[in-house]
Amino acid sequence: MRPLIAGVLCFTIAAALSSCSLMKKGSTNSETNRSAKTADQPSPARSDARSETAPPPTQPGDLQPGQASGTYTDKGEVVALKYAYAGRAERFGSQSLVILLTENPIPADALAEEIKSTPLLERGKIRGLEYAIDDNGMWVRFHPSEFQESGNKKLKEYKVENDIVSGVDESDSSLSNEKYARSVKFVAAIAR
Repeated sequence: MRPLIAGVLCFTIAAALSSCSLMKKGSTNSETNRSAKTADQPSPARSDARSETAPPPTQPGDLQPGQASGTYTDKGEVVALKYAYAGRAERFGSQSLVILLTENPIPADALAEEIKSTPLLERGKIRGLEYAIDDNGMWVRFHPSEFQESGNKKLKEYKVENDIVSGVDESDSSLSNEKYARSVKFVAAIAR
């Protein structure tokens, strides 16, 4: 009987070793599979790194050409500005870069005339700010009140590049107990 017990014992030991060996391989494969899946998925650190390498916005406040943000106060009434337009026109006897910031859009077929002589703004059909910038400085007119300021002051972050003008303007004034203020950012394509 001893040989039979010895044979069963050897068989049991061999089966157990085989089983342990298979279990170990299974767990190794499982770990390898988990590692492979994890490697395919970006870790939070990788996601952050990708967003950090995205190019920074090229326009003030993430605005696109044709957009304005901010408000102006005209005789105490606050008006939100959303649209920005620009073009070259004569103001005060010299060629200027004219920038119009409005609460409502200017129709495409009226834009050239609006930059030239502002009929919609002057008739109160739309409200906004009109800027004229030349070598001598800046002039701004509030519409519809016609309040105006001028001087050699420059816009903040002002730049003209590749027929795109952008800038930031902040000012606070009073005239005869009426409040006039502006805090705006804009990006506009210069119309030809």
